Amino acid sequence: MKRIFTLPDALGRKKRGLDIDQTPNQDASPGGEDLIAQARQFAQQAPGSAASDLILRLCTALQQEPASLPDVRREIFREAVKGIANVIRKGQLPGDLPLAGMLPGGYGTPEHLAQEIERANVGEPVTLAELRQVRQKLKSASEGNDEIDEAIKRVYYAKVFDKDPSTENILPPGSPSRSIDLASLIVERILPNGWWTMGNNGENLEDLAIAKVGTWAGDDPKPESGPTAALTLLSALVLTLIETAKKEG
Repeated sequence: MKRIFTLPDALGRKKRGLDIDQTPNQDASPGGEDLIAQARQFAQQAPGSAASDLILRLCTALQQEPASLPDVRREIFREAVKGIANVIRKGQLPGDLPLAGMLPGGYGTPEHLAQEIERANVGEPVTLAELRQVRQKLKSASEGNDEIDEAIKRVYYAKVFDKDPSTENILPPGSPSRSIDLASLIVERILPNGWWTMGNNGENLEDLAIAKVGTWAGDDPKPESGPTAALTLLSALVLTLIETAKKEG
């Protein structure tokens, strides 16, 4: 039977696999002045370093050019990511920070968590050609693999962190091409106003799964199929991103 979920309903259900906390952050987004204060406080923790000097210059530029807040915030985050990764590698991450809860956990070692955080430091946007290459990887795979995981995470961080650079959006440990939990979490964060469906034709259980991913309530996306639920959902996501990129030119 075909099952249809809106993203909030679907992700709120208890699934097997990863134990992912999907409770939305209820705190209001910090304002420009708050971000500047936080950035200055971070820079002052390591006075004299190249990263701290750059952050302080960016703060000054932000106060002079308030309209550049999104770009400056991304640059501050990219520099902060480097510092956070180094702190984690040295075992100096404060225990009261959310990221500390990921260790040892599924990441196992500080190095693995540091590498995941560094993935968020994406400098280039995802191109239409890149999306098509990712779709080809998905279509030719019979099961999930590390190469697909890397490609999907690259798309995720490029899309999500371009709009909202935050350590709260660092992915939990796991393989998105092998876990429907993680694959659905990625869909929800890339398309927070979207939806997805998953099922088959209802005749044979052996038939391939079919999925659709929409960008909004009135969307009519093309379906995708695949050998596993995770690959099917990721294929539908990438196809929708491709169609969206084509419409946007």
